[in-house]
Amino acid sequence: MINFRIIKTDEDLENALKIRREVFVEEHNVPESIELDEFDTLDSNCLHFLALYNNKPIGTLRANLTIKDTVKIQRFCFLPEYRKSGFGKLLLDFAEKELIKQGYKYFFLEAKFAVHPFYEKCGYKKVSDIFYEVNVPHVKMEKLIK
Repeated sequence: MINFRIIKTDEDLENALKIRREVFVEEHNVPESIELDEFDTLDSNCLHFLALYNNKPIGTLRANLTIKDTVKIQRFCFLPEYRKSGFGKLLLDFAEKELIKQGYKYFFLEAKFAVHPFYEKCGYKKVSDIFYEVNVPHVKMEKLIK
C-alpha cells in the first residue's frame, strides 16, 4: 500500500535524505556538497514530502517556498525499484494538492531533459532551452493552477 505525508519529524527527514543520498549521490554521482544544503531542515522555508510503500520510505520531494507565491519542486526521486510504478505522479499530485490548499498556484522545476516527458504528463510545460547542471542537460518547466 502506498501513502504520502508531509515530513514533520527528524526521523522522516533522515529517511528522505537517505533516499536522496542513494539516488543522487551514489547512483548519479552528484557531489553530496551540492545535493544537501541549508534547506534540508524541518525549519527551513520548504516542505518535504515522503512516499512510503508498506511503511517503507521509497521516494521524496522538496517544495522550496523561498520565492513569494511560488513553489520550486526540487530533489524529487524514488528508489530504483519503485520507478515507473506510477508512484511518482501520485507523490507529485499529493504535494501539489497540499500546496494549493496553502494558496500556491505557480509551480516550477528544473527537470533532467531525459525525464521531462514525465512532467509534461503531469501538466508542466517546458519554458527554457536546455541548460546544464552538474554536466547533465536540464530544462525549466512550469505549471500554473487556474
